[in-house]
Amino acid sequence: MNLSDAFFIYRFQTYLEAEKKMSAHTVKAYISDINALLIYLQNNYEVDSVNLINHHHIKSWLSDLMAAEMDPRSVNRKISSLKTYYKYLLKHALVEIDPMIKVTSPKNSKKLPVFISEDNMNNLVDSLIDEKDDEINDENDGIATDILLTLYHTGIRLSELIYLEKQNIDLYAGTLKVLGKRNKERIIPMSGELQSALLNRLKLHPASVYVFNTPKGNKLYPNYVYRLIKNLLTGFTTQKKKSPHVLRHTFATHLLNNGGDLNAIKELLGHANLSATQIYTHNSVERLKKIHQLAHPKSGK
Repeated sequence: MNLSDAFFIYRFQTYLEAEKKMSAHTVKAYISDINALLIYLQNNYEVDSVNLINHHHIKSWLSDLMAAEMDPRSVNRKISSLKTYYKYLLKHALVEIDPMIKVTSPKNSKKLPVFISEDNMNNLVDSLIDEKDDEINDENDGIATDILLTLYHTGIRLSELIYLEKQNIDLYAGTLKVLGKRNKERIIPMSGELQSALLNRLKLHPASVYVFNTPKGNKLYPNYVYRLIKNLLTGFTTQKKKSPHVLRHTFATHLLNNGGDLNAIKELLGHANLSATQIYTHNSVERLKKIHQLAHPKSGK
């Protein structure tokens, strides 16, 4: 990588953080994708500058990734990273041609969102609340339980949880406000169970503007939350995925299964388009199929 590329990438990273306000995780992924392409081209084509890259180079890289059986969704993420990067470079006259115009995305395999069953989720929540009541002086101040309750009761994203500010919690109205993607604010109602948890949480670490902090009073970071949630879910589900995002899927699926309006769920999740929310209807259809197979006298014939 030459000096100009390093400078371009640095400016692009600043743009993603300051102007686009992308999460640290997303910014890291975008920069990693760009660097991976540049390393590939240096090793295979002796191309060492973004100004020399054409669509054939990029298609070759993507083809190698697909040949290595990389998931189409991961490949599409890399394509999205590069498209955003080249739009930025063109806007600032750092390149003259956008090679991404001739690059098409592979079709994603439609995998159903992973979620936790209502029975398992109810058992987990009841167990955690009982345990929290018995161990008031836990070294984490029950933070793992409070985080899980917040993610499950509201469906907010990990980045939205980390940057959730105390001033945006309205216990009187029973709502919280989050700043989501594209700097779009949304209001989400809170259950009485969650209000009780956050009432005590807000009293901790008075010097911090954030609702959730590490036991030492520092701002949360993604890996810390991942570890907490994985540990909590391990005893209540055998599925491989045990991430904070699974709780977002669980929130949406449970609402839909219990008669929630799809458009209302879209607003609660902060989706820009209804198509992003409609994937949860597949889970609901699968649930109905199972009920039909179990209950209908002719289903097995």
